[in-house]
Amino acid sequence: MKTIQITINHEQTTMSTPGKTIREVLLKALGNGNFMEYVSIKNNVFSSFQERVDASCTIGTFSHFYESSRRAYETASVAMLQYIVEKLLPGQKLYILHSMCDGIYCGINHNNHVSEQTISIIKNGFADLVATDIPIVPELYSRGDAQNYFQNNNRPDTAELIRCCSLNYIMLYSINGSRYWLPGPPAPSTGLINTYDIIKYKRGFVFRNPIENMPDQLQPFYNQERLYEIFNETEKWGNILDITNASQLNNLVANENISEMIKISEALHEKKIAAIADKIELSCQTKRLVFVAGPSSSGKTTFMKRLYIQLRVLGHRVVSLSLDNYFKDRDELTMEQGDNLNFEVLDALDLNLLNAQLADLLAGKSVTPPAYDFISGKKVPGQIEINANKNTLFIIEGIHGINPGLTENIDDKYKFKIYLSALTHLNFDNINRIPTHDTRLIRRIVRDAKYRGYSAAQTINMWNKVVEGEKKYIFKYQGEADIMFNSSLAYEIGVLKHPAEISLKQVDPQDPNHPESERLLSILAYFLPIDQKEIPPTSILREFVGESSFKYH
Repeated sequence: MKTIQITINHEQTTMSTPGKTIREVLLKALGNGNFMEYVSIKNNVFSSFQERVDASCTIGTFSHFYESSRRAYETASVAMLQYIVEKLLPGQKLYILHSMCDGIYCGINHNNHVSEQTISIIKNGFADLVATDIPIVPELYSRGDAQNYFQNNNRPDTAELIRCCSLNYIMLYSINGSRYWLPGPPAPSTGLINTYDIIKYKRGFVFRNPIENMPDQLQPFYNQERLYEIFNETEKWGNILDITNASQLNNLVANENISEMIKISEALHEKKIAAIADKIELSCQTKRLVFVAGPSSSGKTTFMKRLYIQLRVLGHRVVSLSLDNYFKDRDELTMEQGDNLNFEVLDALDLNLLNAQLADLLAGKSVTPPAYDFISGKKVPGQIEINANKNTLFIIEGIHGINPGLTENIDDKYKFKIYLSALTHLNFDNINRIPTHDTRLIRRIVRDAKYRGYSAAQTINMWNKVVEGEKKYIFKYQGEADIMFNSSLAYEIGVLKHPAEISLKQVDPQDPNHPESERLLSILAYFLPIDQKEIPPTSILREFVGESSFKYH
């Protein structure tokens, strides 16, 4: 009988007969309970545990419930929700709209209010599906056959998505013979999705998942009213643009109608920034410190420059300050933190100096802000003295801008706080969202390659640390903001596609970051490229692709 050789986690080799699932191979070689059973890596690509092994290969496992495992958990729950709606609510359609409170915000028939009775049906159906523990099986189809399947099963949004895909073969996932397109491999069976909650919220419901490193418990639910409002605004913008998913964007590109959509998208951004300036104007007699915060690659710098212009239009003198210039000297940080320096924490800033200078500026005194020399790791005397009067507004940009601990010595009545995030406009189809996390990572890969000389592998490698810092020091303060701004543009993945693919395709197949690079490439495969020439020079996207009319350094 033919046997194949399988290397597990780069350290153990086992022999197997062809045709066994990855799960079966691992159970025999490692035993039950010795690996986390949500997603695996086969030949350095993310793979389902239900995928069959037909040739010699390498297999990797995860021992912790980190990002990859959580993603597989949520992906499985999406397929399960659609299965339940199809089976128990015939004639109804599930819509998954965006992320919310450690989960996903869902609707039925898009804008209809979901009744308590409907939610009860979904809850009971989901519990039954978990209890029966049905395999979620990967099945490979040609692009044409996959498209036909969804067209024939009243899912035209998914059929259109697949039609424009550049891949020749599409992996679908089956639950009891019902097939679903998913953006990545899900957990291998319905029984694994046993920590969840379904909560009625507004006109829909939130399906809640466990967070990273805590697969067996849920965090307390908290109301995210501002986030809900900004997503509602994004939905309205989508209605104005007549675009909510990838296939609609692709059709505009294919029919050469993308130019108008870009202009409207940019005009919506400009209108919103002008409205924020107007809101600042209403309270500027006291709220003269305008803080701009947000996670990496949310477009804070360009937003700040555009807000500066709008405030100047209103007649204000405006001074911009960067929190990066207030870092403590490296020697001082080494004494406090040891050799493994972390510039992401609030205490990495010289808060005493920052608070003192802001207090002086509010009092009308002259101040010379420092400049930070990242080569020497020291604050150096600044070159520009600021003379403030009561008509001067200060825009302070940095990741900790809305953290209450940043300016404890300054009364809140002087502060106006703005939070930025790139909350993705588009979904793949009606039930598969494009995570904000992925939009920002693709932005970061493109910018790092263009301006910093970093490879995609280097950016991906450092990204987990960036996100970990954001969870600790940024995201939890979103509710402190006076206003939120969504820096995402509905057309941006089409623009980022070409430069991102160039970088991602250079990641070596043996590199530990290759699974993530392949995952991102699979996302980009569903978008047609958009020429950069249509993007205005003041667009937030120019911060990442280049040729901005603003100076950043």
